[in-house]
Amino acid sequence: MNDNLLDKVSVEKLDALLDALCEVISDMRGAEPEKEKRYQDETYSTCMVLNSMVFDSLKRRINKQQEG
Repeated sequence: MNDNLLDKVSVEKLDALLDALCEVISDMRGAEPEKEKRYQDETYSTCMVLNSMVFDSLKRRINKQQEG
């Protein structure tokens, strides 16, 4: 398993962070309807990457629980 610091954060806090990121990303989509412009925005890209990292951490936890 490829552990990182997110793997040491509680599931509840990761879930809250994921919810908040989803809301922020949604607001950004509303503020800029053109995908190409959003993808060129560093903050939007960073939020998308962090969203993916949090989701991957939660997925690793679920897989680990199913194995054990």
